[in-house]
Amino acid sequence: MPEDAHAFAALETKSASRIYGPIGTIEDARREISGNTLFFIKKDEIIVGTAAYRVRADNSVYISCVAIDPAYRRQGIARAAMIYILEKTKDASRVDLVTHPENANALRLYASLGFSIESRRENYFGDGEPRIVLAKDR
Repeated sequence: MPEDAHAFAALETKSASRIYGPIGTIEDARREISGNTLFFIKKDEIIVGTAAYRVRADNSVYISCVAIDPAYRRQGIARAAMIYILEKTKDASRVDLVTHPENANALRLYASLGFSIESRRENYFGDGEPRIVLAKDR
């Protein structure tokens, strides 16, 4: 829905930093929504986060987004979103994602959920920033 793209882009912009870049334009947001299973995370009817994943043809899963409004971080919301995605995709052969190497909170969260670092890729999203690829084989 068009209003979903606006809400998604607004949260992405609010969450943006050097280690977590914004989605960009409304068109970028629409593409992200249409290419993934995306859900909004609400607390008291306020959108406080988004999470998205896609199942690939080889039955692996790529988690493309877990973004929490800075005002709601450190409350277990990202962990709950990750557990939800992992449960929804429990039949997948593999789950992977990327994060910035300086995103210590995300790295701790992913390690606690059984993800391992596979590699480091420079300029992964074309934003000049490196990313760490993490994966969990099942």
